[in-house]
Amino acid sequence: MPRRHRRLFRHRLLGRRRTASQGCSGLRGSVPRGGPGGLLQSARDFTAAFEKGDAKAVAALWTEQGELESDDGPILRGRTAIEAAFAARFKDRPAGKMEIKVENIRFPSRDTAVEEGLTRTTASDMLPDSAHYRALHVREDGKWRIALSREWGAAENRMADLDWLIGSWRGQAKDHEMVISFAREKDRPFIVGEFTATAAGKTVSLGTMKIGVDPVSGQFMSWHFDQDGGYGHGLWLREGNNWVVDSHGNQADGAATASVNILTRFGGDEIGWRSIDRMVGGRAQPDSLPVRLKRVAVAK
Repeated sequence: MPRRHRRLFRHRLLGRRRTASQGCSGLRGSVPRGGPGGLLQSARDFTAAFEKGDAKAVAALWTEQGELESDDGPILRGRTAIEAAFAARFKDRPAGKMEIKVENIRFPSRDTAVEEGLTRTTASDMLPDSAHYRALHVREDGKWRIALSREWGAAENRMADLDWLIGSWRGQAKDHEMVISFAREKDRPFIVGEFTATAAGKTVSLGTMKIGVDPVSGQFMSWHFDQDGGYGHGLWLREGNNWVVDSHGNQADGAATASVNILTRFGGDEIGWRSIDRMVGGRAQPDSLPVRLKRVAVAK
């Protein structure tokens, strides 16, 4: 299914509730009576319809000839086309959760409103998606409806899209065990991690890593350091429900290393890890055993 259909509902509005982190940063223009309240009610209607998988009710929030546009597909024009797109999305898989940061709302006139912000969608068995959006609302017969909506930047990497990694993970495959933990670095835009791999009860790999967004390419990058002085870096590429990490580095003795590491999300509390196409000093190495890791419950 095209990715655009997985993201259609993120065009919409203010989310279920507004907190300090999600609230609108400002209202601009002359605010008409019932303006913000009407938009909030429209948002609640959208949330209810979406979580029920009701494509018809979702499409009804647009005007009869309303338009929906994303940066990776044709413009959908009219309620019929919008309803069909949502119906296809709901058929493919159930709805997830939606988070949104409304950056501003402005009222060019008493019966029009422009809303802009950032949306993020999550589901227990899928990687999160996020995008910027802008929606033009018009008031028809006292009710706010979407006339035009557009999203873009859905392929951009944002650190919050990796928040599901935060925590500790443990897994085994035969006599191999892997333990990984991730945490947000305080006051810095990075995720830091620690990893330990053992085989037959002996530690074979131990080290740390840091994940961030490359300011030049806009892609996720990671830097890792092992206990012996080796180091390396990895470029993270998303493929479906996997993060594929193309890693290169050097061992403590100077030998060049390379590998392709695959991180898969199976659900909110289970991930998979495998390292393939491994090279050390120009010589091919066997692939690692695939390991499924489960989230370690935090002691209360």
